[in-house]
Amino acid sequence: MGSIAIDMKTLTSRQLAVARAIAATLFEADALHPVPRERLDLVLQDLRAYVARVGLQTRLALGAAFFVLQHAPFLLIGKIGRFTRLSGEARRRYLERLERSRFGIVMVLVKTLLCFVYFEHPDALAGTGYDAQGLLGPAWALGAASPISRLRVLESNPSPSEASASEARPTTVAKGA
Repeated sequence: MGSIAIDMKTLTSRQLAVARAIAATLFEADALHPVPRERLDLVLQDLRAYVARVGLQTRLALGAAFFVLQHAPFLLIGKIGRFTRLSGEARRRYLERLERSRFGIVMVLVKTLLCFVYFEHPDALAGTGYDAQGLLGPAWALGAASPISRLRVLESNPSPSEASASEARPTTVAKGA
């Protein structure tokens, strides 16, 4: 049987332009502190990599979402033109109204994906105040057993007698688990 080539289609250049404009609008602190171009490039690169691996239905949903986002400013804020050509303030107002409208699910889809890829970057994640420790630190620092204490080292090729002996041994659960 011959192999079938699978098209790993990603986003079109128009869809990427909409995604860039949305990310720039969502993640800028204010007009004086725009998102650096390099960060937006990384967001689009990661978004393309994600979309290349999703199914057809997800690609179609994203394509429809980007189409609606690009062409609906007139319906929500009365501005004639495409989203990518609006001023920063008009974009922000449009996205806020879109999110509160009956088309809000469109914004949720795109915003969720963009947040996933944007906040994967260490600088963006650090900017949120996240320190990977949680509010109280790791649980084992507060007296609970370390999860590492529950790990067992397995041999790469145990002999049959060792394998059956390890299966017969009762397993213990660390205190506090």
